[in-house]
Amino acid sequence: MDPQIPAQYRWRVRRRLVVVQFAHAESQAAASRRYGVDAKTIRRWMQRWRREGVVGLVPKYPARRARRIPEPVVELIRTARLEYRWGAARTQIWLARVHQVHVNTRTIQRVFHDVGMPYLIRARRRRPRQLTLFEKEAPGDSVQVDVKVVKIHDAKAYQYTALDDCTRMRVLRLYPHLNVRASLDFLAEVQQALPFSIRRVQCDNGAEFPFRFALAVQRAGIRLRYITPRKPEQNGKVERSHRIDDEEFWHRRRFTSLDEATLALRAWEHHYNHERFSLALGGRTPIEKLAYTRHRIASHPIPATSEHVPATSYRGRAQRVPHSGAQS
Repeated sequence: MDPQIPAQYRWRVRRRLVVVQFAHAESQAAASRRYGVDAKTIRRWMQRWRREGVVGLVPKYPARRARRIPEPVVELIRTARLEYRWGAARTQIWLARVHQVHVNTRTIQRVFHDVGMPYLIRARRRRPRQLTLFEKEAPGDSVQVDVKVVKIHDAKAYQYTALDDCTRMRVLRLYPHLNVRASLDFLAEVQQALPFSIRRVQCDNGAEFPFRFALAVQRAGIRLRYITPRKPEQNGKVERSHRIDDEEFWHRRRFTSLDEATLALRAWEHHYNHERFSLALGGRTPIEKLAYTRHRIASHPIPATSEHVPATSYRGRAQRVPHSGAQS
């Protein structure tokens, strides 16, 4: 075998040479019937064989094959990468859910590369201490609450966020001040906005969540848990949602007043709960996860547990809030 022939093509060249030699001795039609190769293909092989010898039988593939997906789909992929700044996995779900188009993630990555964006490689992260991510079984079992500082026209504002651990449904409100009055008002907003009862609230040890806030939670018939100091990963889901707010809301808009930002934040909350699909929920939106969970619980009720849970875990220690008439 000619050493000019690449090793990965030598088996194919041998097979093609056998077909060509048979066609030369007999006929192209006989070779087509014997080896199951189209006569036009055999004719092309014989022309290259007579012109270049055995080297002419080496497969000649284009440097890059033409795409099989239509140009409108390519434009959608460009939009997802350049405007929405999504990766291949989220783009794939978006195309399937919104546009009813199914594209492989590797094809999406190639389009990303064509528009000048580097391949998105999953970075190796530090191995967490908690190896298994948990999720509450029912809506309202645990609602994580946190505060995010934002800038509106060079002035500070405070985004209060409540996130249900089970469904990832969120309530977002904006306040000009960070104090217990804002926290109490937000607690009432959360109870009114979420379409299910709340059994436990979980927050950090910030000064905006003092003992007065704990008493208000207790009066509402809700248990309160303060996470361990300097352990924000215990409120990891709401912390992660704040990163989404930065990437998809705050960094893409500029507001001139608190009222304008408040209205836009309400619209973003609705989009997040009803339209934005989540990879953590298997491509569902939070409202779809709520419907799915309610159907699952109705079909297979969760057994009640007799485990005693303290009414309030205050700053890492279990403390009993004074009785206020409401049972938790």
